[in-house]
Amino acid sequence: MTTTTGIQVFDNMITWQKSHEANIVETTQKLNEAQTGLDVFNAYKEYYDNIDKIGYEYNFMEGKDPNNEEDYSAQLQELGKAEILATDIDGDNQISFEEYVTAQTETLGDEIDKETYAEILTMCDLTFTIIDEGMGNSDKNGYLSADEMASFYKNLDRYSLDENQEGYLKDQGDGKFNIDEASDFISYLINNMIKPETYEELKGYYLDSLAQEQL
Repeated sequence: MTTTTGIQVFDNMITWQKSHEANIVETTQKLNEAQTGLDVFNAYKEYYDNIDKIGYEYNFMEGKDPNNEEDYSAQLQELGKAEILATDIDGDNQISFEEYVTAQTETLGDEIDKETYAEILTMCDLTFTIIDEGMGNSDKNGYLSADEMASFYKNLDRYSLDENQEGYLKDQGDGKFNIDEASDFISYLINNMIKPETYEELKGYYLDSLAQEQL
């Protein structure tokens, strides 16, 4: 019997996520190049066919029962530990803000505009702060630990969208992430935990910093 390690579960999750992101990019390009209604139809058809192939949901329990509290907590902890291993650069077994930003921006192309980059940095900054200060197991020490990342994934598992695409947190997760909810979760956290003026002030700070770097 083959045992799936926490690292493998995490890597499989990242592969699942990046496959969906690539599907969106590819579909957007085809829609931009579409010349006929048939081209548009085919682009959307391929998009949804790819979703089926990739899998709309990712089950991080790997066959274990999410209703078993011990197994569920252990699997979340494995995801948290794997996140640290994947993101920690200096080997101190925690994630600094700089390491977090590096992980979140490493695939960005050089053609990204300053406005978009400032928005990404703002989202990174606020998300890092929320995980470090505003979730279960948060220790507010300026670094992200495996426990804090496990809490992040636990809340992501609880996150759901209703029929109006409004987000809310369920009482209990089911051990599965679906791509729509996973894509919306960060925005939900920021919209519900951060004041709009705080977001704009921070974005302005990053815009100013990027402008200074170009001088």
